[in-house]
Amino acid sequence: MKFILAGFHEEVNSFTPGRTTWEQYFKAFGQDEIDFAATHQREIASTDMISAAYKVLTEAGVTIVPGGYMNSQSGPIIEQSVLDRFIEHLTGVIKENLPVDGVVLLVHGAAQAERCEDPEGTILEAIRRLVGEKAVITVGCDLHSCITEKMAENANAICGYQEYPHIDMYETGLRAATLAVRMARGEINPYMAYVKIPMIVPASGYTTGTEPFCQIMNEGKRLIADGTLYDFSVFQMQPWLDVSVGGSSAVVVADSKEKAAAVAKDFAARLYGMRHAFKSDLTDVDTIIDIAEKNTTGKFVVLNDFADSSNAGAIGDSAQVLAHILKKRSDVRALMYINDPGLALRCREVGVGNPIKDKVGGWCSTLYPPVAFEGKVKALFDGDMSMVKGNVSSFGPSAVIQVRNTILIVTTRHHANGRIGLYRCFGYDPVNFDMVVVKACTSFRASYGPLTDLIYPADTVGPASSNLTAFPFTHISKKFYPFTDNDDFVPEVNAWGKQNF
Repeated sequence: MKFILAGFHEEVNSFTPGRTTWEQYFKAFGQDEIDFAATHQREIASTDMISAAYKVLTEAGVTIVPGGYMNSQSGPIIEQSVLDRFIEHLTGVIKENLPVDGVVLLVHGAAQAERCEDPEGTILEAIRRLVGEKAVITVGCDLHSCITEKMAENANAICGYQEYPHIDMYETGLRAATLAVRMARGEINPYMAYVKIPMIVPASGYTTGTEPFCQIMNEGKRLIADGTLYDFSVFQMQPWLDVSVGGSSAVVVADSKEKAAAVAKDFAARLYGMRHAFKSDLTDVDTIIDIAEKNTTGKFVVLNDFADSSNAGAIGDSAQVLAHILKKRSDVRALMYINDPGLALRCREVGVGNPIKDKVGGWCSTLYPPVAFEGKVKALFDGDMSMVKGNVSSFGPSAVIQVRNTILIVTTRHHANGRIGLYRCFGYDPVNFDMVVVKACTSFRASYGPLTDLIYPADTVGPASSNLTAFPFTHISKKFYPFTDNDDFVPEVNAWGKQNF
């Protein structure tokens, strides 16, 4: 058997200024993609599916043709030329290698380009047009995907993460590739039902391990374990993606249409019924600082500035928390990260050990201003940091600044903001501080949760704020919750996956 293995991964925040360019992507084509898939270890969450898919296909004796792999930090709308170049490369590879038995495509599922609201659907449509009706196409994607009718109609199976925080990226790649192999061998010929749900909710308001969302996820896993389903996914769409094709969804893969439809509609109805529970209880920044100052538990306090989450496409350039610390003249021992390329470079001019008087943050977003400060440059880094298992993450030229008792890690490029390794690789352990600022919606709980339960979602502003009705949505349906609250929603199957008879 011969399979194409490809991936295009970015989560877009439509309200983040700027554009994501070709240069901002990690890219692996040809043999480089195969080498990456074969040797990659679990270090960057968004790349884990490819190593899993490679493992399954290799062990199945499949000839793997690399269709190209691109991955970018979550961010603003993608330049159209980026999507066009990827599709041109992928379709060129497919044409040169026809016929093929299958394609495994790995995406985030919440992309948006300048002239394309549905990049993943467009990619899948282009693939299907070339490989024909008999070839198998499966997709691995994020729980926060915007699954569209075009995606469902061109794929045989779509598999999303079943855990949030995302700790099952590798397992999702295994699921997608395993289904592809089983279908290509003729062992199964499943039906996939797709049901769209008219809601978007903030990603900071739920986890798959807590009530009420865990009810659906646990039921789905039980149905797979007892053989009722081949696969299921429940997608809480990235809520800061403003596209007319948007929406949350339930996707179920089973051995009959009736079974797939029944479970998908049930999960969709149940998820919509939970909509009011998916909200964040916020605490104002001054109160969190006070809690950290008075805390005697021996645990550190997490100030969760999810509104500036780089995982949700924000820039990471908010210095709102620092502004509160300075205004209060607080001596709280705080640790925080801010993405500010200009300041990081100016620190190199100032030099280690020297005082600095400058401004930080607000260099890209217009939702908050830069914050004036006086401090001292503590350290400078080239930004190529080893976070886990020797893998290097590049933050670009970076600096450490001390302002009062607060340590600021200032970087040129932003990512890994939800991982405790971000601070540790620069030499600072959160356990040694009173308060740590974490700019992530929920993913951070996987690494911070075991260390502290003093976690406070903060009432801050930013491109990933939980107040969705405050954003200038122009494309997504205003009939969706939270814009309209409709108790009369009746789930129906909106699209069926491809059948390969």
